[in-house]
Amino acid sequence: MIFKMIYRELKSSPKFIFIFTLNLAIGLLGLVSIETFKSSFSGELESRSKSILGADLAIHGRTLLAQKKVDALSPLIGQYQRTQNIGLFSMAFGNKVSRLCYIRIIGEQYPFYGKIKLRNGESLKTPSGLNAYVYPEILKQLQVNVGDTVKIGKAQFKILGVIEDDGQQDFQMGGIAPRIYISKDGLALAELIQKGSTITYSNYFKLNSSLEEKVRKKVEYSLSDSSLKVQTPKSASGQISRILNYLNDFLGLVSLAGLFLATMGLMYLYRSFLFKRRKEIAIFQFLGLSKEKIFLILIGQLFFLSILGSLVAISFGPIVLPHLIDFFNEYLGYRLKLSYGLSATVVPFAIGVLSCLFIGLPLITPYLKQDFKFLFSHEDQVNRKTSSFLLYIPWIVFFFFISIYISHSIIIGSLLSLFLFLSLAVLFFFGNILLGKLQYLSKVGSLEKKLSWGFITRFKVSTLFIFSSLMISTTMITVIPLLRDVLLNEVERPLMKGGPSLFLFDIQPEQVASLSLLLEKNENEILTMAPLIRSRLLKINSKEVSTQVSESMTREQEREVRMRNRGVNLSYREGLDSSEKLLEGRLPRGVYNYEEDTYAEVTLEHRYADRLHVKIGDTLEFDVLGIKLLTKIVGLRSVQWSSFRPNFFIQFQKGVLNDAPKTFIAAIGASPSRDSDFVQGELFKHFPNVSIVDVTRVVNKIKGIMNSMVIILRIMTLLVFCVGLLVLYSLVSHQMILRTKDINLLKVLGLGNSSLQKIVLRESFYISFSSSFLGATLSLVLGMVISKFIFATEFVLNFSTVLVSVLMVTTLSLMVTYIATRKILLKKPSDVFSEIN
Repeated sequence: MIFKMIYRELKSSPKFIFIFTLNLAIGLLGLVSIETFKSSFSGELESRSKSILGADLAIHGRTLLAQKKVDALSPLIGQYQRTQNIGLFSMAFGNKVSRLCYIRIIGEQYPFYGKIKLRNGESLKTPSGLNAYVYPEILKQLQVNVGDTVKIGKAQFKILGVIEDDGQQDFQMGGIAPRIYISKDGLALAELIQKGSTITYSNYFKLNSSLEEKVRKKVEYSLSDSSLKVQTPKSASGQISRILNYLNDFLGLVSLAGLFLATMGLMYLYRSFLFKRRKEIAIFQFLGLSKEKIFLILIGQLFFLSILGSLVAISFGPIVLPHLIDFFNEYLGYRLKLSYGLSATVVPFAIGVLSCLFIGLPLITPYLKQDFKFLFSHEDQVNRKTSSFLLYIPWIVFFFFISIYISHSIIIGSLLSLFLFLSLAVLFFFGNILLGKLQYLSKVGSLEKKLSWGFITRFKVSTLFIFSSLMISTTMITVIPLLRDVLLNEVERPLMKGGPSLFLFDIQPEQVASLSLLLEKNENEILTMAPLIRSRLLKINSKEVSTQVSESMTREQEREVRMRNRGVNLSYREGLDSSEKLLEGRLPRGVYNYEEDTYAEVTLEHRYADRLHVKIGDTLEFDVLGIKLLTKIVGLRSVQWSSFRPNFFIQFQKGVLNDAPKTFIAAIGASPSRDSDFVQGELFKHFPNVSIVDVTRVVNKIKGIMNSMVIILRIMTLLVFCVGLLVLYSLVSHQMILRTKDINLLKVLGLGNSSLQKIVLRESFYISFSSSFLGATLSLVLGMVISKFIFATEFVLNFSTVLVSVLMVTTLSLMVTYIATRKILLKKPSDVFSEIN
């Protein structure tokens, strides 16, 4: 009987079924897209994980791996084949142009898995002599072709081929330097390895069986050196996907906002559906049907509709998602294939069904508690006790947990949930009071104005639902471009007047004077030059820093140990750089005296101090080439790392490191008379060992990546906005159906269609403009909070973005209202009243 009643009730409401299903389907489409993309990316990484790493196990470090450490691994990894790669940054000089490149020397057997493919279709083999294989960017940047030569260090290398496909590089969103492959002999002839050079030695192992995660931990424990980085195919692919996963998480949050809006629409629609059947529900109880069975009938209807809407959303996937995958591939340079797995179907399906069931509980319960006297009275409302609102708690908790699941962050997920629910609670509480206060407007002014305000203040629930959906939609579509402006301002800051044009590193002490003269000749100002001294942190507050990673450690504990024990770059300078601010304490005073001073004074970057769990007054002990240095923290600094100026976590007092072995790094301003390419060429000609980063090129590359991400985020926010418009259409259409009798009574009293249309549009304008204005204001507040506490940067106020959002939301809302009401307004009063009778 229950199934029969469910079928009968739904069969009589085809329009309700259509609007409800469409709302839920569009609300879930964002989640389906996100989960499919996750599945596609994870599947691609998993299938190519070994070719991404090129081995079963890799160990990276800044020094050669001792053979005794390799021998100690044998009991853990069994029989193996081993090869070694070397990587370092260097300048390459072509046709009067020089660029920073990443030089890679690969062993004969590398890669064990996958291939490094050349443009001619062949696979890269270990280069020999003075031959080189380059990335396509090298040809463009150095203005050379295959067969030409490029100068690297002190040697000339002939380009034999172009790299077309290089494993993990397919999945990396950029990098500051393209790769050049040369031979080990070529490395020696180029004399690239000098004192202070930063080199990465990578040892790759091919094993007889795959390495499990617990074995990887045992390998790390066996090496007893947290400065070494151990990678497996799984960890390598996970590292590569980290940046994209952050983007994916934020996309998920935006899609959750869409689901939230859709759920609000569903709540209103189902609430209205129940209200229309309130007397039928009372009759069922009067005839002896138990409340449990009535509840099963009503929740069964909702369950069926939720399944239908979820299936429609999932069915849209194969139609929409191939275009989404193509878009990601085009704009971010990936080669993903559509993988429509269980996560793309089960997760959105479960969320869609459970969301509907959770909102059904508080909506149905008040109708089960109504008295039979309701049937014999003129009361047209259902009494709701304050306690009934507590039934929304399960839905709130459910949304809170799926926010954390989608964002993979307790903080971000909680903030989104808090923002949405708090906004809704405050809006409904104060909105209800405000609408009551505004009832006097329905008695002043012209007839059209009075009727518009009368509808707004009379139908409070629908007004607040429409208001909240448009407000949240406006907030989401405004905050994304606002945050884009904030990040672009931070990224572009180095390019502003007085910012660096070039960043130099690996400058030898004996080259400082002559390099300064060359830059002065070319009218390049040295904005700042800083010494760089390599060291290792030994003790914190007289306690030795742990250098071992134990098997029982969590990932966070492992990261902390590595952070404490990795090589530390030290420097010293007088005062603060323009990119620094003193937050606590003071700067080091005077010049260190070895005979009189027990501790050398240092200042730390404040986040670095937090990670070390140290504060002002704590002591640190460093090892600089065998010499131990005792230091005391006297101040904490903030550093603007995006400034491209030489900055360090640790700054020493003068007189401590002046005689220590060092190299220099420098930030160089633009020359008013020479272009950047010419200056780089001159520097390479006289100082081939000095590496140069073109700040302008790096910033433009970052901007390109950011713009691609913003395009994707905007598409998702537009989907959210579409959900908001659909909710608006559903609510307005439903309201017009409820108002059909009132509207046609006004027609009978002499009002024409044009006047009624103006009344409805005026009502829509009041709601849409005020809601979009409040939403834009909320986006400014949200942008300021995110800028300060998450991005730790200045907020950039862009009034044009806010204005465009308000105008767009208001205009589109008026258009949707016009479309939704036109059909109702064209009905004749005689037809309407005959239907009612």
